[in-house]
Amino acid sequence: MKIRCLIVEDQLMFLELLVATLKTVPRLAVVATATNMKDGLLALEQHKPDLGIFDLFIPGGNGMKLAKIAKETVPGFECILLTGQPDQVESNPNPKKSVRAIVDKVRAFDVLLGEIDALIKERFPTLKTAARSDPGLLLTPRELEVFHRLGQGYGNKQIAAELFVALNTVESHRKSISRKLRCSGSELVRTAALYCRQAPDRGERQTS
Repeated sequence: MKIRCLIVEDQLMFLELLVATLKTVPRLAVVATATNMKDGLLALEQHKPDLGIFDLFIPGGNGMKLAKIAKETVPGFECILLTGQPDQVESNPNPKKSVRAIVDKVRAFDVLLGEIDALIKERFPTLKTAARSDPGLLLTPRELEVFHRLGQGYGNKQIAAELFVALNTVESHRKSISRKLRCSGSELVRTAALYCRQAPDRGERQTS
């Protein structure tokens, strides 16, 4: 089972980045996207998503109104509202009745992933222990390749050469791994080393 997500965002580049980021989140599936109010309503009716990530200002309407409609028509629906103008949301009466969280687009990805992580833990409480103990449930295949090499004592430059990717790509993967596992620096390296010792063949299968 996965949390089914609808995204309504009219800035196409931001929408594409958002979809790509959310594809890395376990237990979350983006079932539809829309770029305006009309298509958002159609997707809402068709897919009955569990979670909506809506821009505050969308052509033909706004995310707050769409969230209110979704709350009234889809049982258990949750909404995260994105905005570049958080002050305008704060002036809205009782916005929390319609939305789970209001996220400033300047800080969107880190805050958004934190909110989704919390929602997943609420919906799937029995997965909490497993997810914390097994990075294989949290990391993408490429992140696992980087994580496995960290556990073997490789530095970022060595990993980049081993995987034939740019150094900044490795650094980006490492930041993502740190965020998902909630550890960084020497603690991350120790966690990776322990993971490799407990399941030494797991990382090799990922890279084969």
